[in-house]
Amino acid sequence: MTIDWDSFTRETPEIAEVRLLGCVDVTALLALQKLMVHEVRLQSRISAAVMLFELPPTVTQGIDSNLLQMPEDSRELEARLIRVCPVRREGGAIMHQPGQLGVHVVVSLDEAGWTESEFRERIRTAIIRGCTDHQVIARSRENDLSVVDGRHGLLAQIAIRLEQGVTSFGFYLNVSCSLEEQRLVGRGLQGERISSLNAERVRPTQMPQVRSSLIHHLCDQLGYPDYHIHTGHPFLTRTRVQVHDKFTDR
Repeated sequence: MTIDWDSFTRETPEIAEVRLLGCVDVTALLALQKLMVHEVRLQSRISAAVMLFELPPTVTQGIDSNLLQMPEDSRELEARLIRVCPVRREGGAIMHQPGQLGVHVVVSLDEAGWTESEFRERIRTAIIRGCTDHQVIARSRENDLSVVDGRHGLLAQIAIRLEQGVTSFGFYLNVSCSLEEQRLVGRGLQGERISSLNAERVRPTQMPQVRSSLIHHLCDQLGYPDYHIHTGHPFLTRTRVQVHDKFTDR
């Protein structure tokens, strides 16, 4: 018998781990992301991780958030059963809700050989190509590369964190969410036009198809054409958070 000694290696397989998490609680999501960052940093089990999810009505406040991005009366969010959660990522306040697809990307830029700006460009390219697959014209803003716009307004926001060369957080794409609620905080509250794939297409968009398209383009842009898709995670459970009626009318 011939032994293939090359197969006995300490290197992590060059395959991305993709997790379809469904609708999850933000606290559980952040705990799972922390675990993924640890594993990617050590290159102990995976080289890159991609998490796709939806959140119950939640506002995350990044390090650039300010009072102008939040309602004057905090009771307005409480009345709509919207949780507010400060997070350690760039950017301001972002409204999350069912129908918005969140994608967090954990990858070592040193291992990939990219600069931070190259990583951001790859993220934008994946979003734009994913929108194109659904007959939606999307583009970057010349004066704000953290946003991807459609013809009728903002489609996606990019908000990442980079620590010790490893990325976390990622982007949030409006697919079929309530645009009225998107205007409660952040860019919407400050007067920016907000759109979604549904609004751009003027017809329903299937979330599973959007996920599939983004996984393909994102892993291709990240340099992982081979990837493993998993549903959920052993310590993660689907959220049972009560949702206001406003968020169920899609």
